[in-house]
Amino acid sequence: MTNLNIEIKNLVQQHQSTQSHIKFLIHAVGRLDPQLFQEMASSTAIRNRMALYRWSLYDFKEAMQRHDELDKRIFEGRRSLGGILKEHQAILEQISSTISLVESAAVNTLIREELNVYLAKTTIAVNNICETIELHMNREDELVRQHQKTSQNPGR
Repeated sequence: MTNLNIEIKNLVQQHQSTQSHIKFLIHAVGRLDPQLFQEMASSTAIRNRMALYRWSLYDFKEAMQRHDELDKRIFEGRRSLGGILKEHQAILEQISSTISLVESAAVNTLIREELNVYLAKTTIAVNNICETIELHMNREDELVRQHQKTSQNPGR
């Protein structure tokens, strides 16, 4: 098996791992839903949950950075690399922005209504990130299929 084939296999595994991570992030952000906290939890408890969720976002950002490095190796020298890197940049910016939002909610003393706004904004941001990543992975998967097709039929 060539190095490129090994890298492509790693990419497929990363995509599967990313899909699992996305499911976790969506499930976890759903547990931050303001409706779940009607009068059951104090603002401190909500901020503590937000602080914990922030670490999940940091882990996810780190995983996306590793994914970026793998893509650079796989798509090196291909026209598609520029577009892929722009998508990665946009995804990492979305994640960083969401981390800032969650950190602000976790460290600032906010009243319950303000926390509800942060919770809603966080949910929207995470859903947007996950949708963007799904689209990105679909495009990458198609590029890999095209590459595999051309490498199997080099004369065509």
